[in-house]
Amino acid sequence: MSWLQEFHRRWVAVRGKRVTTSSKAFSVDWEKLLESAGVASAEDIATATRELEAYEKAGYFIVKRHRYRKYLIERVSLPETAEAWMREQFQSRSSQDLQAASLEIVSEFSARGHCRFPNEWAALCELLRVAFSQGRSVRPFSWAFPARLRFLLDTVRLLSEGEWPLGTPVRAASVECGLDSKMLERHQRTFESGLSRLFGVATSFRSLGFVSGESHVELHGPLCLHFPDGSSHDFEGLTNVLISAADIARCCAISTTATCLLSIENRKTTFRQYAAANQARRTLIATTSFPTPAFRELLGKLPVDLSHHHFGDTDPAGWHILLKLRQATARPVVAYQMKWRPFSTPIPLTPYDRDLLDRLLTSTLLEDVREQISMIAERGDRGDYEQETLGPPPEGWLSP
Repeated sequence: MSWLQEFHRRWVAVRGKRVTTSSKAFSVDWEKLLESAGVASAEDIATATRELEAYEKAGYFIVKRHRYRKYLIERVSLPETAEAWMREQFQSRSSQDLQAASLEIVSEFSARGHCRFPNEWAALCELLRVAFSQGRSVRPFSWAFPARLRFLLDTVRLLSEGEWPLGTPVRAASVECGLDSKMLERHQRTFESGLSRLFGVATSFRSLGFVSGESHVELHGPLCLHFPDGSSHDFEGLTNVLISAADIARCCAISTTATCLLSIENRKTTFRQYAAANQARRTLIATTSFPTPAFRELLGKLPVDLSHHHFGDTDPAGWHILLKLRQATARPVVAYQMKWRPFSTPIPLTPYDRDLLDRLLTSTLLEDVREQISMIAERGDRGDYEQETLGPPPEGWLSP
C-alpha cells in the first residue's frame, strides 16, 4: 500500500516533531497523496480507494467526500484515536518515546564528561536537555532521532578530545574515530555544526588541522597563484589543470586575466566542449557540482570583481547545486542557460525531488530563478534537464 506508506511518512514528518497532543486530526489531500505515492493508473487508484474505505469502516480514517458527487474523495484524516494503530503498522515510535530516549542519551553523555573541554561539554548537554524537554531540537542535534543523536554526540566528542597534528588527512581521522574512511567527509557540515555548537564559535575541520587529500579543482583558462613569500605560479599555456586544495590554501591570492568565471556541473562532456571553444582564454572555466573545500577556497581568493556564472542541470538537484554555490560565496552567482525545457516524454518527479523543491521554492537566494523552479513543480516534470543536451557553446558565450 504505497499510499499508506506515503501517508505515514507525511504524518511522521509532522507529528514526529511534536510531543504535545494535537487539537485536530492529521489530514491530507487524497489526490495529492496518490500522486506523491506514484498511484496513477485507474486500476491502482480503484484499489487504493477500496483499501481506504475498508480502513474508514474500521474507524482508522475519516474520509471527506465531495458535497454532491460522493464517489469523489477530497481529503483523508487520521483521528487521534487511530495514531497508535498507525504506529503499529510501521513499527514507528511515539514522539514521547523518542523524546524520552534522547533525554536519556543526553544524560548519559553528560555523566561521561569531556577530558579536554569539560565546561563546554557540560554546557552543551544542558542546552540539549532543556531544549529536548521543551520539544525543541538544536541543530544539528535532534531529539526525534535517538540513534543519530548518539552517533553525532559520540563523534563530536571524539573529534574534540583528540589533539590532531596539523595536516592530518580527514580520512585518517575518520578511521581513528572508528568510522569508515569516508564518513567524516560525507557528513562534514553536520559534524562541523556539532563542533561549532560545542565551542560557541564556527569550527571547521580545517581549524582542527584536517586536510582533504583528494580535494582539487579542474580548470581551463588563465590563472596565477601568488604565495606569501612573493613567488607565484602561472598556468598560462596549459590546457586543463588540476589544482589541489593544499596548493590553493597555501597561496595568498589568485589572479586571472579572464573577464569572468564560468563553473560547469558536467565534467565529462560540457566542461570539455566549453574548454575546447575557449581559444581566446577570456573565460576561466571550472568544473564543480556541490562546492568542495577546494572550490570554496578558490572563490575566496579570486578577484572580488570577477563575475561568476554557473551552468548546471535544471532538475531539482541542479538548482540545489546553484543554491549551495550562492551560499558558499558573497560574490553573485548568475545562472547561465539554466531554463526549464520540455522533453519528448515527461520525466516524473521522485519523492526526493518533491522534498527538495519545497526547500528551493522558499529560499530567498533563488528568487531570481524561482519562475524556472516553479515550472518543475507545477508540471511535476523534470523536463529536458541535462545540460549536455544543449550541445556545444552558443555564439557569443564568452560574454554570458
